[in-house]
Amino acid sequence: MKRTIIFLIMLCFYAEASAQQSNAAFTFEKKILKFDKINGGEILRFTYPFENTGNAPLIINNIKVACACTQTSWPKHPILPGQKDSIQVSFNTATVWGFQDRTIDVYSNTGKDPVKLRFKVKVINKEINTN
Repeated sequence: MKRTIIFLIMLCFYAEASAQQSNAAFTFEKKILKFDKINGGEILRFTYPFENTGNAPLIINNIKVACACTQTSWPKHPILPGQKDSIQVSFNTATVWGFQDRTIDVYSNTGKDPVKLRFKVKVINKEINTN
């Protein structure tokens, strides 16, 4: 009987510890950004502000983009719970034209990889012949 009671008590402690597991979480102000027209050759710079709304430090491991025309930078340090930061993006329009709908994949320790960010812009590029 004592063993059963001790086992049940230990099981309760284990269940409680598992339930209180720490997780980081992103909350972005906006995941999709829309911009007006931009002239080809210009560099569009913008940010994706976010907050760690989880209860553990958030670590951004990597960010992947589909085109070399998009460059990103992000905090390399852990973002503490409740702390705010941002991902910086620069989009070089020298070799693109027309409507652009680009994605940015953010890999982190949230366990919900990747977080997908998007931006949209129309590039007017008179230097590129579309014929």
